[in-house]
Amino acid sequence: MSENETTGFIPVGESEDLKVQRAVWALDIGAGKWFVLWGGAILLAVALSLLYTSDQFRGLDRGEAMDMAQLARNIARGQGFTTYVVRPLSLWHLETHASDHQPRLMNHPDLYNPPLYPLALAALFKMMPASLFEYKQTDMVFKPERWVILPFNQLCLLASLLLVYLWARRLFDQRVAVTTALLLLFSDTLWSFSISGLPTNFLMLLFLGSLYCLWQADERWHPEFPETAPRRAVSGWLLVMASAVLMGLCFLTRYTTSFLFVPVLVYAAFVCRGRGVVVGILVYALIYALIITPWLVRNTVLCGSPLGIAYCDFASGISPSMYRPNFDRAFDIGPMGNRLMTQSRGYLVDGLKQIGSDFLVFFFLVSLLYGFRRATAMRLRRVAWIGLLCAILGLSCLWLAPESNEGPRRFVQGSNLLVLFLPLIAVYGTAFFYLLLDRIAFPARLLRWAVIAVFGLLNAAPLLYSMAPPRRGPYPYPPYCAYYTSLAANWFEKTEVGASDLPWAMAWVGDLRTVWLPTTAEQLAMIHDYVAPKGVSFILLTPHLLNGRFQSDLTKGEHKSWFAVISGRVPQKFPLKTVTLFPPAGEQILYADRPRWTDKTIGEAPTGEKKDKKPEEK
Repeated sequence: MSENETTGFIPVGESEDLKVQRAVWALDIGAGKWFVLWGGAILLAVALSLLYTSDQFRGLDRGEAMDMAQLARNIARGQGFTTYVVRPLSLWHLETHASDHQPRLMNHPDLYNPPLYPLALAALFKMMPASLFEYKQTDMVFKPERWVILPFNQLCLLASLLLVYLWARRLFDQRVAVTTALLLLFSDTLWSFSISGLPTNFLMLLFLGSLYCLWQADERWHPEFPETAPRRAVSGWLLVMASAVLMGLCFLTRYTTSFLFVPVLVYAAFVCRGRGVVVGILVYALIYALIITPWLVRNTVLCGSPLGIAYCDFASGISPSMYRPNFDRAFDIGPMGNRLMTQSRGYLVDGLKQIGSDFLVFFFLVSLLYGFRRATAMRLRRVAWIGLLCAILGLSCLWLAPESNEGPRRFVQGSNLLVLFLPLIAVYGTAFFYLLLDRIAFPARLLRWAVIAVFGLLNAAPLLYSMAPPRRGPYPYPPYCAYYTSLAANWFEKTEVGASDLPWAMAWVGDLRTVWLPTTAEQLAMIHDYVAPKGVSFILLTPHLLNGRFQSDLTKGEHKSWFAVISGRVPQKFPLKTVTLFPPAGEQILYADRPRWTDKTIGEAPTGEKKDKKPEEK
């Protein structure tokens, strides 16, 4: 034997080889393998985010998103929970129910939106420089939308996908978890919400977190396989209480999630069996109430209603644009019952479209006929489909007019609760797909992989089609174009008050207090004479109103009294006598107290398209 063999020492040359072998081993099956896999997943998510955003994002195109964004900016400025989107119904509520009976138009408290999402955005806005909120007419997109709102929502989406991956791996196996995460990563539905500016992705993360906490408590208290049960480092009661806190935060993000409270509470009762069902229900409900009560008290003190003016979504024929509403028959049982029957039928017929363009929903529906082996998986699936039914019935009771009924993305609405269940639908749909796949004897392994690839491409097809030509325009016009909104706002001072059929656009981009166009010109005159301290300085009418159907919208719709004004028959007491056709191509109408535009010109849009030097005055 050599000296090295007897002593056990390794020569220097051999130690270098051993280091290389260890490095190769680490990359193949050790910690390096997971580093490579997770690094690749992160790079894929970032690349897809950048690609989808650059191709599809044209700025915020949903009124609710702009409304909450301007609200968050006011909070970040230290103005409190005040809004520049002034709803006539809110003015009336303060005049009627506030202790001082003052509408407070210049310091108007928001009585419609829940607080959590604007507060989250305000925290981010607070860290940004003030110059970020100055719209430059060379910008294609308002900078806070691109650098704050959009990244926040996409981070919430990716966090939800990570949670779903970890959840699916525990519920089923690694292949179901990986496939589900990839299918959701390529979901056009989820990415559409991520660029909308709506709080849906944020709400989805909270809702999934609440259900995940209850499922974890169920696993700890009732393990089906004790040898693989998780360690009891965290008490089941702490998980139940955390779930209640997250459900309360869901309510503070979207009031309509209260429709989902009952199935989640029933799930919590099942989880607490053997440890006090009644105690579990009481603890869950008490924590939920403690989370939401301060905000309900705030609204009650301000206007006498716990939900502010959001309760009017249950009323028939009551719109936030009404200054002096008539509540005589607004809450009659008959109209509410008719609305419930009509809208619930619509949800049941078109409900799959509300969940989105993903085909996994069909596998989920068929999987309801199959009984999975794990009882915890069965209980969670039961919560999913019962929650879907509760959401359909609850939303059918509301009087919610969708902002857009056209186009492939008409399901991207803030009121859409069904999409919150898409991750769970994807988990069970993928699991059922693999269950069917395992029962097929493929003659070749490559054929099996081909079937999986077709399944993935089928679900990713909507996203691929969305990113394929023809390209979308540079602005979501009609009716939104930040360039022209900012141009009109520059003609007025920040202390002035205007009105518009799209007040959120003027409030967000123009940073002006804007009254939602009342239902009649007489109501606007009353606001001009008795509410606004210096009167209403302008009215901007956009294609949102002007492109309406002639009979059902313009001559017989909510704003039918404005048809005479639009046609040039201005009432004698109408406060604004100067009118001009506003670009692009005179498709908007601007009324003002005096011709503000005589000394100012209209420049070029960021696309380079030249516009008229001055609008046509009438």
